[in-house]
Amino acid sequence: MNLEQGSRKGILSGVSNLRVVVADDHKLTLSGVADSLQAHGVHVVGRASSAPEAIEMVTSLTPDALMTDLDFGPGPTGLDVAQHVRNTLPQLGIVILSAYGDPRLHSDGLGSAPAGVVYVIKQQVESTTALVDALNLSMTRASQASRGELPQTNLTDRQIIVLRYLAQGMSNQAIAEELTITEDSVAKSINRMLKRLDIEAGPNANARALLIHHYFDLIGSRQ
Repeated sequence: MNLEQGSRKGILSGVSNLRVVVADDHKLTLSGVADSLQAHGVHVVGRASSAPEAIEMVTSLTPDALMTDLDFGPGPTGLDVAQHVRNTLPQLGIVILSAYGDPRLHSDGLGSAPAGVVYVIKQQVESTTALVDALNLSMTRASQASRGELPQTNLTDRQIIVLRYLAQGMSNQAIAEELTITEDSVAKSINRMLKRLDIEAGPNANARALLIHHYFDLIGSRQ
């Protein structure tokens, strides 16, 4: 997402009239994002700590925009929230602020992004201004019914699944049994992932370890 191409209406004319609901199940993140937006002049009308609460707040408060996390733990995701509120509020700006560089790494079957959704990777946010830009861009896209877009790495859906299993510490045999494929197929998938991600294993490097490191980079968890 290129925030510089987004609408800067809120910044140019002041954002004091911009009403936003912020949703995140991590209390510190929720407070940090909401407080930062308020300090920037945005009127945060609701703070939700779960997907159902986010839906309830957006439905009852009808804000200008929603900024939600992708991962709420077991149950509905931020994309589920986005789809639900989009069905009833077509003009609502929706920003998904997530640590996942590729949302497919979160879970299977997330589906496509609802119209107008702006996906922002937390690790790439350098200032609160960027968040306000994203909110404004999401409202512009909603008004234009623009297609929502989600970032993706250069991996197939099956390779994403294998990568998740690798990160869980599963052996090639265990992955093969889980996916009802051969161990040789798992090994080939690992090699293809290395090539697709331009990762050089080399004679003194462990391919699985390199992929696992890349996985944690993509979900924003590796120090």
